[in-house]
Amino acid sequence: MAQKDKIRSIEKPEMPIGTLHGQDIDDFFNKSIAYHKEVFENTLSEYEPFDLYSNWKTFVRNLDEFINIPFEIDIDDKKKYLSLGLNLMEENNLPNFKYILDLLENKFNKKISQRFMQIAMMSSAINASYIKCGVYNLQGNSLNLDNIENAIDFFQSRRLYYVSVLPLIPQMAKGSKKIKYIDLLNFFQYCIDSCLVGITSAYFKLLINKCISDYEITSDGTIAKGNFDFSHLESFFLEPERLSLLDQLELRPDIVIQKTMLPKSDNKIFSFSETANAMSLYEGAFHKYKLDKSSIFKELSLFLYDIAIYIEDDFNIVIEETDFEKISQKYKSLKLSIQTTDYFVALNSKAPFQKVGNYYFSTVVLLTRFVTNTLSTSLLKNRTFQIHSGFVFEDKVASILKKFNFELTDIKRINRKEFDLVTIKNGEIYNFQCKNNYYDISTVDLDYNKIAKLNNRLCNYYEKALTKEINRENLIKDKLGIQQIYHFVISRYPVITRNEKIINFNRLENWLIDKNLI
Repeated sequence: MAQKDKIRSIEKPEMPIGTLHGQDIDDFFNKSIAYHKEVFENTLSEYEPFDLYSNWKTFVRNLDEFINIPFEIDIDDKKKYLSLGLNLMEENNLPNFKYILDLLENKFNKKISQRFMQIAMMSSAINASYIKCGVYNLQGNSLNLDNIENAIDFFQSRRLYYVSVLPLIPQMAKGSKKIKYIDLLNFFQYCIDSCLVGITSAYFKLLINKCISDYEITSDGTIAKGNFDFSHLESFFLEPERLSLLDQLELRPDIVIQKTMLPKSDNKIFSFSETANAMSLYEGAFHKYKLDKSSIFKELSLFLYDIAIYIEDDFNIVIEETDFEKISQKYKSLKLSIQTTDYFVALNSKAPFQKVGNYYFSTVVLLTRFVTNTLSTSLLKNRTFQIHSGFVFEDKVASILKKFNFELTDIKRINRKEFDLVTIKNGEIYNFQCKNNYYDISTVDLDYNKIAKLNNRLCNYYEKALTKEINRENLIKDKLGIQQIYHFVISRYPVITRNEKIINFNRLENWLIDKNLI
């Protein structure tokens, strides 16, 4: 079948004008997902796999440097870096570009300076194109590429998609077409936005439709807007964690064991030593839970030792197929690579290696992501960790409430009845239950019906918890001598509900502002 015919094998669904409900939402967005999956697969199929994979892996590396440069330079240079306009046709931006290029070359090396310039040029071209074609307006959000600060947010919001494409290229790219690296985004950014971002957006609309009985979407034929919004990510577009490394370091410094860190080269942004240091950070931060005694920690340590000889330029990892198979057999509990054409599998995978030809490729950034995710996941099975993570979450919520001038009472137990955070604001009681249940509906899975059932089950549990608090609220009223009381549940992992008494943690500060509790 010709490429043109393959693209048309699933007809593009036309967004109807008017209001969609129930089954109409299911029908349209299921068709939309199927269509955009096929378009993306057919687009990749035109390209020569090794050439495209090499360019894509280079782009992900350069992008990670672009995003992380602000953490490597001093505060004054950081301000200049983030405010740098990316319109290369604007002469006033050119002196600032030269300053940043010289800064990066002097602090790091010329290659990093050159890689930055390549991302800047690519960003400038996409920004001009998106403005001209009205793409930003269609996307309906504030993300753009007009300066580096905004570009970092734009790319960070899509970084998971870029990484997810890496394992798909060797399986889907079967053609002979080649493009220059500098043109990569010109050929693929709109495809990423319309297909991959579009698939995720459609998925969450399907999920919301199963969770919210009165959900509806109004469309003018071009832009569709639902009557319920849901955000599953936290600041900087990060996925929620039951207890993150940063939270442990910030909120439980007294139980953190300081470990010796390997030095990092001053002229590099990433290096293999950071992967080893990530192991040490986790070992010290979660020493209380005997992480270093776990089989998975020991296996990861041995695995990193074994692959160290395959590291090139302190960043790329290249392993010949026969050697990789031996390593995989030795560390069977570690999911090191996937070979799939399923977009949803690739999206949810943290496997660090991709097979292209007779070699397996990775980078220290992908490896570090794999290590931290593996260790975080292993901690979830630890009963002591499960209990203590709840207390840390309470402290995290309390710090936010304190910032908004809530008075934190010392009430934790009355007549053997336990409470989480009982606070006072404007002479009224606000009783917050902090729920750190490990139940994450942010994983994008085509079986949205299953995820919706889990979501609704958790919401029902939260509503029963609220009823329980109402039934015993006189204990708090009598203790504090205040009659007006409000009860809320704060959920660590976001849920989909219209119950205004259930607050998703990633929305807590916005909720406080919206309710004028500042």
